[in-house]
Amino acid sequence: MALLQSTISFIGIILLFQKTTAGNPSQWFHLITDSLTWHEAQGFCRVKHADLATVNNMDDKNELDKTLSGRTTLSWIGLLRGGTRRWMWSDGRGTAHFTRWDDGEPSNDDGREWCGEISQTTRWNDLSCGGENDFVCYERQPLKYVHYKEGESWVASQELCRIKHTDLAYVTTSTQNSKIADLVKSWTGIIGFNNNAWFGLFNDAWMWSDGGQTSFRYWQTGKPNGGSCAAVSVSEQGRWVDINCASKAAFVCQGGLRVKKMIIRIKVRSDADLTDSAVSDTILKEFETRLKDRFVTDFSVRWRSDKNGVIFQRQEQQEVAEKTGC
Repeated sequence: MALLQSTISFIGIILLFQKTTAGNPSQWFHLITDSLTWHEAQGFCRVKHADLATVNNMDDKNELDKTLSGRTTLSWIGLLRGGTRRWMWSDGRGTAHFTRWDDGEPSNDDGREWCGEISQTTRWNDLSCGGENDFVCYERQPLKYVHYKEGESWVASQELCRIKHTDLAYVTTSTQNSKIADLVKSWTGIIGFNNNAWFGLFNDAWMWSDGGQTSFRYWQTGKPNGGSCAAVSVSEQGRWVDINCASKAAFVCQGGLRVKKMIIRIKVRSDADLTDSAVSDTILKEFETRLKDRFVTDFSVRWRSDKNGVIFQRQEQQEVAEKTGC
């Protein structure tokens, strides 16, 4: 319908409602039971929510378990194998910026030395994670270290620390490093023998879809072992497995949705009958088309009318109404 130009201007108010992400609360998890590949799931979450789920710590992991509640066998989360390996801390605090490597370390002698141990000399070494060792846990508040003289793998040590304490110990200062080293000292009767213990240092090349820097992981024993995308396995008590990204599975998005309301004032010059609903519908559809051409998504629009159902007012009447509040 062509709208003829007029010298008289009319004002109409369009109400635009658009779905947007409400902040980024990682604990707002949403299980989607549709089976998609990892990248398809990522695209869905980025449109409908914020992103695939990022798990920052044990609190988030427990919230994720509640969201899943055993309803799916496998569910994608936002963890993807990246390209650059880095040394990080088990409790999720991210990259290890403070280090005290021994001379020539980390050496990765067998190509699989991805876990760290600390010596009573305060120096660090990299080892295969499957070896047995003492280990040191920490309590969050107040900060306290606990030394276990038990031969456990790094993963088994991590699990025990997370059950009984907070996590494997982390180090950010020389003082903390010395305190942990003092704990692992032991007299063996062998001159020159140094006792060592696992702490929270590990190395991997995984990254989160939303760009988060958390280093928290909850792998099933023996994982990762070749896959490039991470999923939660209900059959493994909520532990994570790495599988082919092209596999199809349910998935978990993060981030709540809210609706943002915008008021848009438009000016119309036309000799058409603006009280005709067909005319106002045509104008509204044209407005929708222009928004879509500008890649605006997840929105709805409608006219705002006065108490008498009138949408358009002459410009001078609208200006008076806005000034007087009537």
